[in-house]
Amino acid sequence: MLVTLSLVFCLAADPTQCHTVKPMIPDNHVLTLAGCQITGQIEGAKWLSDHPHYQLARVHCSIGDKASEDST
Repeated sequence: MLVTLSLVFCLAADPTQCHTVKPMIPDNHVLTLAGCQITGQIEGAKWLSDHPHYQLARVHCSIGDKASEDST
């Protein structure tokens, strides 16, 4: 089963300014629905370390194709 991880980040100063990031998960890492939330927290922390003015608003896991590229 393929699982797609989507992370929603919003500006801390303006929470109405949000965008979605779909991080690339290596093909050798099997992402399950159960492990997706944990992976989302890890990937979210990595992204936030490079974008300190944002906050993680949502981790979303859905069944379907993996993301084809990182949308930053």
